Amino acid sequence: MTEGAVDMTSSRTALVPQLPDLDKIRQMRKRLNLSQRELASLAGVSQSLIAKIERGTIDPSYSNVRKILNAFEEVIRRRKVEGVRSGTQLTVGDLATRGVVFVTPDQSVGEAVERMMRGRFTQLPVIVGERIVGGLTDDAIRDYTIEQTKARKKTYEEVMRTRIEEIMDAPFPILSEDTPIDLASFHLQREEAILVSRKGAIVGILTSADFLNLGLNQ
Repeated sequence: MTEGAVDMTSSRTALVPQLPDLDKIRQMRKRLNLSQRELASLAGVSQSLIAKIERGTIDPSYSNVRKILNAFEEVIRRRKVEGVRSGTQLTVGDLATRGVVFVTPDQSVGEAVERMMRGRFTQLPVIVGERIVGGLTDDAIRDYTIEQTKARKKTYEEVMRTRIEEIMDAPFPILSEDTPIDLASFHLQREEAILVSRKGAIVGILTSADFLNLGLNQ
């Protein structure tokens, strides 16, 4: 195995840690228009802990991360109820991660793995120019790696040099940013992610992991 390579034949956690992505805590707080103090109060943790997590200067316990995610979940649920009462609804645009990290079909699987590791992603859209031509998941990479190496068709290094177009799946669904979040949940029960568009341009991504972490799949 080459230096820095990840053993894709082991469990899913080999590619992406199971602990929720800490980098997204600040993004979610901002999207929900919460101050650090407000989030800390809702989660029952200190404001300094929130600040340290967002700066990346502390490795918080899972229980504290779960408290923060539970606070986000409660805010979202409350706003959904308020939206029903007021006639407005929480949308995919409210929760989507802005800016989409992607790969191209001619890049290698190894490049995709590196990008996933760096951003703690479990999926990446495959894009050529402005066209969405496919989707790539860590499951697809792992399954392909196991299949090829177990049958001795390719070495691990050869798998990592394989072009993405050879293993990518169909493109992820695209929903307008004003799509109600409840409709998005139906898609995310079957798909790893949905891409979020505004006037035909892709402006964000919402993943099944986001829904699981926030309890929105219930």
